[in-house]
Amino acid sequence: MLDGDPGGRVERAENDLVLSFLRVRRAIGLLGYFLPPALLIYSLIWGESLLPSISAYYYSPMREVFVGTLSAIAVFLWSYEGYRPRPGEWLSDLMAGRAASLGALAVALIPTAPDVPVACTLSQCVLGFSLSGTLHWLGAALFFGALALFCLVLFVRGAHPDAEKAASNGIYRACGWIILGALALIALILLSPSAVKTQLAPLRPVFWLETIATFAFATSWMVKGDAMKPVVRALAHAEAGPRAP
Repeated sequence: MLDGDPGGRVERAENDLVLSFLRVRRAIGLLGYFLPPALLIYSLIWGESLLPSISAYYYSPMREVFVGTLSAIAVFLWSYEGYRPRPGEWLSDLMAGRAASLGALAVALIPTAPDVPVACTLSQCVLGFSLSGTLHWLGAALFFGALALFCLVLFVRGAHPDAEKAASNGIYRACGWIILGALALIALILLSPSAVKTQLAPLRPVFWLETIATFAFATSWMVKGDAMKPVVRALAHAEAGPRAP
């Protein structure tokens, strides 16, 4: 109990704040783990085939799942304040979280361009299919880019980490680079000649790369939410090596 804190009210408030942060982090991670498998299960059981991208499921019966999950992620990211930046640090958890939230909302509410003629949504009617599709992909880049910043910059902050923090930092950095690598490959595919796209289409590379990036960001948030403590401890122990007798 803190001195001058009768009843431990301040300590309980601080503990509740920590638990709140952990719950938000875990919720973001769980939603990330949920979306790609849900779409995949739909395609395997009820759909005709796997669609070209996660975003393409907007034009399927899984639209509500796609939009709802991304909207929930956006709400959690917008409400996530995290830690305040220290002197000299310009990037904050709040800034990155809200950027990622806006990107997630853009992906959810401004659909990708359809492959076949469909009735336009509100954003497509106002902006046109071409501009809406461009804004959709820019939103996706903002969403994943901000989440990569969490992994590579924000989550690894802290001086003189112990063994478990060092192991967590290794996971964060791996997740961040996986996200950036997946984004780079998606951009390469989208900018490739039509003949290359046609050859790759049956493999659904964009869907799988988006899934990899989504699992990477989900893993980083689950680690940050202390939901993968056994894995982190095992890595820390492995990196420390056997103790000398």
